[in-house]
Amino acid sequence: MSTGAILGMDFGGRRIGLARCDPTRTLVSPVGIFRRGECSKDRDRIGAIIDDHEVELIVIGLPLNMDGTEGEQVYTVRSDALALLNGRKEQIIFWDERLTTFEAGRRAIDCRIGDDAAAAAVLLEDFLAASKESQCE
Repeated sequence: MSTGAILGMDFGGRRIGLARCDPTRTLVSPVGIFRRGECSKDRDRIGAIIDDHEVELIVIGLPLNMDGTEGEQVYTVRSDALALLNGRKEQIIFWDERLTTFEAGRRAIDCRIGDDAAAAAVLLEDFLAASKESQCE
């Protein structure tokens, strides 16, 4: 069993939705919305969140096209994420976030949380479900 938490990140132009999963990999909860500003300050703020939540794995939503190809937004997310997390020791995984938008919107309304944080939670749940399935094979 792993000892660190997982942080899910849903990148947007001005905001990043954050969700975390506990070290047992059973409970996913939205952390909130991170409003982007100056890169060096953002790096410090995200670093503090990662440290506070004892994160060992970061799962970043990759906005693939519906046919699975990579568009311009994928390159932007990868570049922004790597710049923001430059120098961090945590493992980073980019994860297909297709089809999470509808579920995230529904949850945001039901739970009164922001779409971005809900999207990060859906992304993380999808990653965990796929990880469990691959362990059972």
